[in-house]
Amino acid sequence: MPNATPLPAAHARRDPWQDRPEQSVEYHLRTEADADVLCRLLGLFAQLQLLPQHLQVERQDNDLQVVLQLSGLSLHRAALLAEKLRGLVCVWQVDWRHLDHNLEQIALRTG
Repeated sequence: MPNATPLPAAHARRDPWQDRPEQSVEYHLRTEADADVLCRLLGLFAQLQLLPQHLQVERQDNDLQVVLQLSGLSLHRAALLAEKLRGLVCVWQVDWRHLDHNLEQIALRTG
């Protein structure tokens, strides 16, 4: 007869995708002022099933200044998303910060 003894519980690993899932992140982007830039940016968020809470766009000469706020992102996922944004041809600069005011250290990441 087979042994029915349960196996010991596996060691729980930290999941960087789920760290602080209730926090918000704000991205500041500088992009070229082209008609399809907003579609590219929002398309990236749509592919990841993310819906920005706040979106502000201002044209300054040949640049677009874009501010996006998203909630429910961990710092790890926010950093990966910033790298994806930097990878878009039309994006020149991405700055982001974590909007958790309870943290002792507010992270401002530039690229």
